This record gives sequence, C-alpha cells and structure tokens, in this order.
Amino acid sequence: MSLTRMAGIFMLTVAVTPGCAWYQSFMAKVAPRPAAPSQVLPVEAPTLEPKLDAMDNRMARIEEMLTEVRNQGQQRQRQEEQSQQSLTGLRQETRNTQAALTRLQKQLATQHTAVVARLGETAGNPADFWAVDIPMGLLPNGGQSHEVRRIPAQVPDKAKEILVYAQVATGYVKAGPHRFRISVRVEGTREAAFYLYAVGQPQPSWAYNSDNVWLPMPRDRQLILRAEGEPFFGDWGSEVRIIAWR
Repeated sequence: MSLTRMAGIFMLTVAVTPGCAWYQSFMAKVAPRPAAPSQVLPVEAPTLEPKLDAMDNRMARIEEMLTEVRNQGQQRQRQEEQSQQSLTGLRQETRNTQAALTRLQKQLATQHTAVVARLGETAGNPADFWAVDIPMGLLPNGGQSHEVRRIPAQVPDKAKEILVYAQVATGYVKAGPHRFRISVRVEGTREAAFYLYAVGQPQPSWAYNSDNVWLPMPRDRQLILRAEGEPFFGDWGSEVRIIAWR
C-alpha cells in the first residue's frame, strides 16, 4: 500500500470518529441551533383590578358632576326666563296703571271744574251760597282711623252750611271693602255725616265714587274724616274739598 493512501485512510478515520474534537466542532457548526425559549411577561391580576375599579369610580363621579352642572345650567336658564317674563308683565302693568291714573286725574279735574262753574253761575244771589275751593286733604287709609281737619277762615263764622265734595278711586289695590265717613259735630256728640263706599281688589281696573253734600257749619270748625276697613295697599287716590258755603 502506498504512503499516500495510508495517510488518507488515517485522516478519514479521525474525521468520522465521534469522540474526535474536530468532529465535534464540525458538527456544532453544521447542526441547527435550538430555538431560544420565548419570554412571557407575568400578568399581575391582583394589582390591575383595583386600579381599574378606581378608574371606573372616578369616571362615574365625573359623569355625575357633568350631569349636575348641566341640570343647574338648565334650571338657571328657566329661572332667568321666568324672571324676564315677570319683569315684562310688571312693566306693562305699570304703564297701564300710569295711563289709567292720568285718565282719572283728567276726569276728576273736569268734574271739579264743572262743579265750580255751576256754583259760580248761581253765586249771583247772595241769599243762596258763595262758591269757594278749599282743599281739605285726602281721606284716611283705613283701620278704624280718623282725622280732624280744621275749616280755614275762607268760610266765615256766619256760615250756616258748607258744601263738602269727596271722591275716592281704587285701582290695583288690596284691602277689600271700605266705608269712608265725612262728618261734623252739630251739638254735643251728635254728628251730621255722609258716606262713600269703595272696594279694593287686585285687578287692573279702576272704580270711582264721589258725592257733594251740604253739612251744617260746625261751631268748632272741624271736619271729621273716618275710614272703616283694612288699610288700602296699592294704587288708590282720594280728595276732600269745601266748594261752597251759605
């Protein structure tokens, strides 16, 4: 056997021997590598559940706060609308009352002028009466109150009678029925009087009452005004005058 063939057989024998280092190195390079085990992150369930519950609670509270804010805004808007409607109604009612009061003043002025004119036409006969125009103030408001008004010197002591004019007007007013008494003392506790009746009601309308009555001229020169009923509260007016004497 030649020397070359013997060397080849020796190298082949070493290469195929499992215990040979070169063989092991060669197989390590050629053999496929095992796949690395996959890493799985641990899930901490006991830690995440409380966090999720807390987030749910916070979201529920936020939703409740938003709902409450929306409800408050709607309620405030309704209150503003109601206030605006009330203000509009009050303004209209005030304008109506002012217009009615203006008409009343014109009507009373016309009536007073007509009465004074009629008295002036008949004043030519001194034996009848003398026309005057003496304001005696307003009627009392009510509550069983009374007031005493002194008759001024425009009416002389020689006068036997005085002609008293009284009027009352009621608009949007509370208090119910009223009775006004205009009187003078005749002798001792005796009195001569006449009455006006008025009713106060909370309604947008006006009612009127007036009268002219001859009363004896009192020696104490006092005109007594009384009002029976609860005090008026609202729009109303009154007037008392002496418009003649004889």
